[in-house]
Amino acid sequence: MEENMEENEELNEQETRTGIRWLWLVGGCALSFTTLCSVVLLLLLLLSTSVNAYLAWILSGYQVSVYQPGPASTAAVVTAPTTVLVVVPNRTPTPPPPSPTVTATHTPAPPTTDSTLEAQVATLAAVATQAAEIEASSTPAVTPEVIAPEIPQAAEAGSEAATGSEGSAESAAASTNRYDLIPIEGGRESRPPAEHADLNLKLRDPQPADFEATLVDISGSGIDPEAPSLAAVFEPDFVGTYVVHDWDWGCNCKGSLMDDGSAVVVGIKTNPGEPIFIPQNERDIYEGKYHAVVLYASEDQVTMQYARAGSVVNGYTVHYLGLQTDPNLVTLFQESEGSELPGLTLDTPVGVAAGDEIIVAMRDNGTFLDTRSKRDWWE
Repeated sequence: MEENMEENEELNEQETRTGIRWLWLVGGCALSFTTLCSVVLLLLLLLSTSVNAYLAWILSGYQVSVYQPGPASTAAVVTAPTTVLVVVPNRTPTPPPPSPTVTATHTPAPPTTDSTLEAQVATLAAVATQAAEIEASSTPAVTPEVIAPEIPQAAEAGSEAATGSEGSAESAAASTNRYDLIPIEGGRESRPPAEHADLNLKLRDPQPADFEATLVDISGSGIDPEAPSLAAVFEPDFVGTYVVHDWDWGCNCKGSLMDDGSAVVVGIKTNPGEPIFIPQNERDIYEGKYHAVVLYASEDQVTMQYARAGSVVNGYTVHYLGLQTDPNLVTLFQESEGSELPGLTLDTPVGVAAGDEIIVAMRDNGTFLDTRSKRDWWE
């Protein structure tokens, strides 16, 4: 009897030990599995944190703008750090020959019919010829001190033709190009366009700069497929680079030069008398054919906005300086008022090249960008 009890106790003790061993084994496996899962989750958390940090670094270059339309449109622009650029010429263009040869080497899409384009080219050639004749018979004009780069003499001749009543009438009669007024959203700038530093590029006094006159590849650029394409109307044949002055709106006067390399303006080679079209983009802003409005037009420059807005605050802005603007466009802009501005199409030129160089500046939401940027404007 006692032996049976001892055997039972030994069997119970062995079973207890066996149960404890299995419990330790199962518990150890569960703990190991849990530890492994924790390590994997920790690695995934570190990977996610790294990706988020990288995306935050990438997105830090974006720019946020707040626009509030009104009678005298004002807007606050909040910009995050970004690397951008712009372009301007550094060499003085030469005057065109008495009878300039019109060469349309760059035709934007969508193209016009041959007859229409030939008529436009003939018209602009006639304007250039008449302007040159007027210059030959008139006293040379004094270049305003506010302009740093010299404007081509043909453009000065066009200015003289526009200021003279007889020359203005002849130039307007010679041009057959037609431009229409389109409605804008919000108000126009209250300050006269010629006195507004966001509209009249001359007020910012472009200065020659020692930057590389070639296309540059900027990190993070080329992300907007609707950006205006300079490649549709020009070859990237730069003859100079410029920088412009910042503007102090408190005293309404120019500030220091923006020479940090992010706002480079370029001078692009042209042939005297060649028609100048607006940069092409994929999205129209009105009635399926208008892609920009004219914010400012004078005898030798055009400022255009790729939105139905009365200021440069919202959307892309392009400055042309040193061309001979179509007199019909100048007249229509001067006559425009209220909530209407001249609309621009891709197949009607805004003028002709006054010499062998035209100054071009690119802006986005009011900020000057690098006009040499390959992926933004030239692809």
